[in-house]
Amino acid sequence: MHKMILLPRKRFQSRMKMKSNWLSTIILVVFCTSLATAADNSTEKKANATTEAATPAPKINVMKSDLCKKCTCLSNPDYSQIDCSQSKMNLLFSDDEWNILQNGDVTFDIIKFEHNNITNLTGFPNYPVKNLYLGFNQIETIAKSAFANLTELAKLDLSHNKLKLKTLDPDIFRGAYDVHDFLPLGKMIELDLGYNDLHSLDSGVFEHLPHLETLILSGNTFQVVDHNAAVAISGLLSLKTLDMSFMELEELPDYLFHGPRDLETIILTGNLFDELPDDLNLAPNLRELVLDENPIGNLTGDNVFPTLPLLRYLSMSYMPDLEEIGAGAFAELQNLTTLILASNPKLSRIDVRAFSKNTTNPEILSYPPIEKLHIHNNNLTALEHKLFERWDKITELDLRYNYWTCDCSNRWLIEVLMVQINNTTPLWTHDVNCYVPTALRSVPLIQLATEENSLKCSVGGSSSNVGLFLIGLIVGILLCVPILLGSVALWRRGCLGLNRSNYGANRSLYNRANFNDELHI
Repeated sequence: MHKMILLPRKRFQSRMKMKSNWLSTIILVVFCTSLATAADNSTEKKANATTEAATPAPKINVMKSDLCKKCTCLSNPDYSQIDCSQSKMNLLFSDDEWNILQNGDVTFDIIKFEHNNITNLTGFPNYPVKNLYLGFNQIETIAKSAFANLTELAKLDLSHNKLKLKTLDPDIFRGAYDVHDFLPLGKMIELDLGYNDLHSLDSGVFEHLPHLETLILSGNTFQVVDHNAAVAISGLLSLKTLDMSFMELEELPDYLFHGPRDLETIILTGNLFDELPDDLNLAPNLRELVLDENPIGNLTGDNVFPTLPLLRYLSMSYMPDLEEIGAGAFAELQNLTTLILASNPKLSRIDVRAFSKNTTNPEILSYPPIEKLHIHNNNLTALEHKLFERWDKITELDLRYNYWTCDCSNRWLIEVLMVQINNTTPLWTHDVNCYVPTALRSVPLIQLATEENSLKCSVGGSSSNVGLFLIGLIVGILLCVPILLGSVALWRRGCLGLNRSNYGANRSLYNRANFNDELHI
């Protein structure tokens, strides 16, 4: 009996254990399902939260902000600028003002802080400005990496401030990390440091500006470009424009142009060069050269331009000591198209061979293809026809305010060239007046060119008239001399009744010697 009772109990326990396992499984499944549902709900809530967070905040209307009441804002599809010049600012924008710009509905390509009282630049926040103007302030110090967040910056104007050699540290221009360059401001192509208190440059000042194309140093009284400054400039391998005007320079170092082989424009206005700068030929790609306001004397002898095969524009104006342009002065500038040679008060002579270059054929000369020639306000009196081969190719010819001689030595200038100017640029015929002779002083040359018989060449005339006069004189002499000699002979012989009375008187006084008379000693 006892055994019979135990057997069902075991089965019951076994069955109960199986039910328990099934129940546990069901509970586990339900629990897991609940957890999954909760997880899904949590994920959905997070996704919703993320979606809500990803929804951009509304942009600030910059044009109606307080910032554009403080500064002048301009925005159109082609041009966007915020101009804070002359706003009596001692500092740059505040954090709130930068926030307006960073979260505004307009992105300004140009920001101007000119003509304020800013003394220190501590740095700029992230903003895609392209052109930044900080000129005409009192800036003395600039923090390292001050412009590092301006990753789109292409032009920086720091002119007319108080920057010195010691404060212009190379790390000022340090930018973001780059695989190819040393922490560059990679898009910076133009830097204006003009009119500061610089007398030299740190040799590595431009090491973070590998793509700089335009450098302006004008108005800094260097006097001498020392070794460090020369290294800094010659290290700009992408440089195309170099402005070193009004720096009191008397000469340039020999190796200045070795590095920037792509240099296209050099501006040396207002320095102290009394001869052409040396080693211009080391800039083989030079296209524009400005030498205005230098005390360069005569362009004669060895002081002439070297071979500059690509030079197209040359300006030599306001030069107080320039008197003569000699033979070969511009002969090696065989692609020159524009020459500005104006307001040189002593310039009175341009040699007829100033532009011509000998070729392999000695009978053929080569000339530059001049298209624009400005030689106004000099001391010129005449212009040679053979100065150029093709005057008709010159579309701009300015001859005003010179001291032109109005006689037949200038007949070609008056009767041909003035007509050409009148056809191309008639306004430039004004103030091209005679200076001598006194009778024609202040008479416009174009008037002499258009009025018939206004230029009389009988006295002091052209070479052709002088030649005709000489020929006539010689013919007259050849005809008159035989006639005169014949007349004298006839007169002496008394032919045709000439000199008969005198002939008788003379004969009565003449006795032929008698050779029969004896001679007594």
